[in-house]
Order: sequence, then structure tokens, then C-alpha cells
Amino acid sequence: MGFREGLRPFIGLDGTFLKGKAKGQLLLAVALDANNQSYPVAWAVVDKETKRTWTWFLELLQMLLDLKYSEGITFMSDMQKGLIEVVQNVLPDSYHRFCVKHIEANWCKRWRTDEFKKLLWWSAWSSYEEDFKDQLKSIGQLSKEATESLLNAWCRAYFDTVCKNQKVENNFTESVNAWLVEARQKPIIKMLEEIRIKLMNQLREREETVRSWVNDFSPHSLKLYNEYFKIANTSCYVDNSGDNGYEFREGTDKHTVNMVLKKCTCRGWNLTGIPCPHEIKSLQLKRLEPMNEINWWYNKEAYLLTYKYKLQPVRGEKFWKVDPS
Repeated sequence: MGFREGLRPFIGLDGTFLKGKAKGQLLLAVALDANNQSYPVAWAVVDKETKRTWTWFLELLQMLLDLKYSEGITFMSDMQKGLIEVVQNVLPDSYHRFCVKHIEANWCKRWRTDEFKKLLWWSAWSSYEEDFKDQLKSIGQLSKEATESLLNAWCRAYFDTVCKNQKVENNFTESVNAWLVEARQKPIIKMLEEIRIKLMNQLREREETVRSWVNDFSPHSLKLYNEYFKIANTSCYVDNSGDNGYEFREGTDKHTVNMVLKKCTCRGWNLTGIPCPHEIKSLQLKRLEPMNEINWWYNKEAYLLTYKYKLQPVRGEKFWKVDPS
């Protein structure tokens, strides 16, 4: 329920090995809350990662989250075996991103120089198509084959903007794997029990942290907003204004903001749900409060709705026994 009530439609998928005597893998679905903290949505133990086990897992996830129509939801993964095809089959209208760290690992087996790595990340971070194409030209000067390989992956410039998340790495699911490393060393039943207890405590603790928020927006969103605010007031210069917006100069780049459509050509505002420097400057010129345009998903209300739903207490192991009579 917490996912449907207050989380952005963005889920990371990952699998990790069990470390005890019982062999197998733990499949995970992880979302991000209003403060950009990992929120485990679902987990399951399987013998190994295959098309069959991922299909089973995603079909259950689809029912759990009521994803009858998968349009608008974005999944992120490390390009696990069979998972790409499974996501397309089970949730055909969803979007699927790939973690750039794993693309880098495969890409740099063939192109090992630091210059290639740098250009790969710059390409991934490009939020609009024109900048991405400039980065591709730089890569193409080093290797045409490398350019063609990257085009088959992805880039932030082509991310869907519904989920309001610009992440290029799947590190938030990996952090949950690390959080569960001790639990994964135990027998399966004890492992699942420890996961339940850890999550039950985390839900309560996270709800209590909202008391330290200085206003109605999460510390994560305010940190990003303040970075953009500083850029807006030190590096953005208005060159022209039209009927519906403004033209801005930022270094060697120029961007336009459409105030009616609430869009900027840098795509930063649409990708994150937090006003980009150009939008902040536009709102200031209109004598409006830019902070009011931070998306609801970063609001205290969304955060509290997410952690409103708790895991319920379970009695001890002696009560699990079933009387044969």
C-alpha cells in the first residue's frame, strides 16, 4: 500500500545469492521514497535467476501493486539474464532502464581507456538529446564501433519523465542487498524472519525522522533544489522573453522555458520534478515562489502516506506449530 500511496512509479529489480548452506537467490523489487531512501517493495527466494523465476516474480508484483496497466512505471536493472524479455512480456507498456555501471563494465572490456569511461558517463548524464549527440561525436572520434554500441544501451536524454527520477545507477537496490548481507547467511526461514523484523523496524524509524524536516519538503529534494537555486542566481542570464517564457544563457548553452507547459529544454525539471535553474529564474522573474513547484512526491504528505502502512506483529515460533488433531 505504501508504494501506491506515496512513491514515484520507479522500481529497481535485482537478484543476489544466498550465503548459507541452502543455495538459491533472493529476488528484490526496491523503490525510492520522498527522501530518496531505498524502500523494499517485494522479495522472494528462488533457485536461480531465470526467465521462469523472473516471470513468476513480476506477475506477483503486478498483482500486488495493481499494475493492470503498466504505462508510466519505470523499471531499472543490471541487465540480468532473461529479465529484459520478461519485463517486456509481463509489463509491455513499462519503461526499462539499465544501470550504467554495468554497461560500463561490459563496454570497457573492449574500450579500456579512462577517456572512454569519462565520455560514457557524460553521455549517460546528458539530459537532452542535443547534448547527448555532442558526447557521441566525441566518442566517435575515438571509435565509431564504441558509438554504435552505446546507442544500443540508453541515455538520460531519452528517459521517460513520468516517474520523476533521473537515476542512471542501480545502487539503491545494491544498498538493500548490503543491508541484508547478514540475513542472507542464515537458513531460509530465519533469513525471511530477519528481513521482516528489519523492515518492520525501518518503517517505524523512517516515519519518526519526518519530525526533523525543516519544512514540507524532504531533505533530499531541498538539497537538489538549493544547488539549482545557486546556479540560477550565479550562472543563468536571461537574454529574451516571449509570450510564454524566457530564453536563458548558461555558459556556452542556451535554454528556453515554457511557463505554460512547465517545460525547459534542459529537461531537468521534467526529469526530477524539482525546478531546474532556468525554471527557478523564470519564476523569480514572474515574482513567484519556485519552491512551490517541487513535485508532490517529495512532500511530507507523500512520505507519511508511504510509511503509514506497517508490517503487523507476528507471534513467536512456538505458535507456528499445527496440532495434528
